[in-house]
Amino acid sequence: MEASPKDWLGGRQFDVDRYLQGATLEETVAPGVYCLVTGKRRDSNVYFVQSGDTWVLVDTAWRGRAELIRSAAQTLFGAGTRPRAIVLTHVHPDHAGSAAELASMWDVTVYVHPGELPLPPSGRIIGALAGVERRWMFPPGQDGLSPIDPDVGVPGLPDWQVIPTPGHTPGHLALFRDADRALIAGDAVLTVNLNSLGDALSQRHTLGGPPRFATWNWRAATESVSELARLEPSVLASGHGRPMTGPVLAPALRALGEQLNNPASAGSAGHKLTQWVLNFFDYSRRAR
Repeated sequence: MEASPKDWLGGRQFDVDRYLQGATLEETVAPGVYCLVTGKRRDSNVYFVQSGDTWVLVDTAWRGRAELIRSAAQTLFGAGTRPRAIVLTHVHPDHAGSAAELASMWDVTVYVHPGELPLPPSGRIIGALAGVERRWMFPPGQDGLSPIDPDVGVPGLPDWQVIPTPGHTPGHLALFRDADRALIAGDAVLTVNLNSLGDALSQRHTLGGPPRFATWNWRAATESVSELARLEPSVLASGHGRPMTGPVLAPALRALGEQLNNPASAGSAGHKLTQWVLNFFDYSRRAR
């Protein structure tokens, strides 16, 4: 289901290095929540989440984006600002790539769900690259990831809940604020369909599940979509695609969960072939 233009939040340009001139710092996604789009093709989104006098950074985009993120933080909160903590929705290079550099720059802790520690399991293709990705993002001796207790929540964000959303990775998490039903979903739910080549190339604004080719366990991922739908969010801030808001969101998210968990063509030969091909990328059964 595609949202109308009025259901999408616009952005404003700010000064960045020339090679990242496509980056935008979005207008307020929700009270105290700001979105930084980190590249011309909307590479991945970074969120600055404010609570009282403190703020927390959610995700860090690709490696090499630290100065961009610090510049955006200073635009929002003033020179010399630093977050209370960094939270990663999951440990993939397009979300955790600049975490080590920012943690060192700001002298703050990087938190992840315990399911992200140790490294997600190795296996076919994407799984086989996991160790390489971790060494690229976090040089030896500089891993610095700390487990977060979902029951306790994020340091510095007392009004936000940690929602475990396993599937895309074993320890994927989302953040939810009940007061205004704002949801920061990481890659558990996207507002661009990366499982369709046409939609991905056109960046069509629509709800979609996580990218199948990089997803640890598809069944768990689809169940997490339904779990997030039950929250009935009024604002969806995803890892890829423009933030979405408005009355269309909750019913569209429920419909997406039903579609992913109960595909209409489950018995067709085409569906079975597609499942066989995509299961090739499912490395959830591989040893840790």
